[in-house]
Amino acid sequence: MHKVVLITRLNRVADIFRSAVPTDFEVFFLPMSATEEEKIAAVRDAEFIVLQPADISSTVIGECRKLRLLQLLGAGYDQIDLGAVAERGALVATNGGANAWAVAEHTIAMLLALYRRLTACDASVRAGTWRRPATEFGTFEVAGKTLGIAGAGTIGKKVAHRLKAFETEIVYFDPVARPELEQQLQARRVSLEELLRVSDIVSLHLPLTKETANLIGREQLALMKANAVLLNPSRGEIVDEAALVEALREGRIAGAGLDVFQREPVAPDNPLLRLDNVVLSPHSAGHSYEGWFRRSSFSWENIQRVVSGEMPTSIAR
Repeated sequence: MHKVVLITRLNRVADIFRSAVPTDFEVFFLPMSATEEEKIAAVRDAEFIVLQPADISSTVIGECRKLRLLQLLGAGYDQIDLGAVAERGALVATNGGANAWAVAEHTIAMLLALYRRLTACDASVRAGTWRRPATEFGTFEVAGKTLGIAGAGTIGKKVAHRLKAFETEIVYFDPVARPELEQQLQARRVSLEELLRVSDIVSLHLPLTKETANLIGREQLALMKANAVLLNPSRGEIVDEAALVEALREGRIAGAGLDVFQREPVAPDNPLLRLDNVVLSPHSAGHSYEGWFRRSSFSWENIQRVVSGEMPTSIAR
């Protein structure tokens, strides 16, 4: 029997994952709140560890004796010590884009909420002031805008495909050329600087790495149009939050839709909470009922690849 240890903070996720156990596998479940000692005892002889969220200490990883794959149910791996896993002769894999549908839809929801001022309109109707925020000149259409996708991987491509249906022009910034976007959507690959200059909508879909940390700072925000909006459902550390607050306060950009922050949960004194040109959500873009089944299925497929002597897919590097 191959031992799989699932560590998650959500019991329902554990139920979904355990409902699809293949033959010859044994699953042991630990809540994320388990102590380090409990985790070490569980993973010491495990071949596979499945995590949600991606939070495990180097100490626990260092105690693994048989580890072959650390499989994440999420996309981000910035909290994982890849070197410690590699020292055990194992690999780390992400969820293979299983949450891409949810993140893409959430990104579009943030954009529409900004353009149509939905949160302010909802509050106004509830307060009895009816249409006050929705002036004839205070709401906007997506049609005719230029969409800039920074990071055209699985999620970025889904956002591009969906927003192309809104009659947008698309540019993208990515270390890798994406010919399918260029052929199917007539997208142009550009530098980050050009993307920021020409885009009405800037949407970030990048992993957090040494290269992307604080990628969008004062200098980059200064390149953006005054009527542009910034969407970030990826990682808060990619954007210099203080610089973003300044740009929003001073009207140097029109608005922002943020699902992630430099500090989470958001502190009560975070100035973003007092701005009316932002839409905020609690790092929930990747969550959907359907997505958990895709994540579970992908994880089991990856685990079985390793058992069969194949390389897993969606390896974190």
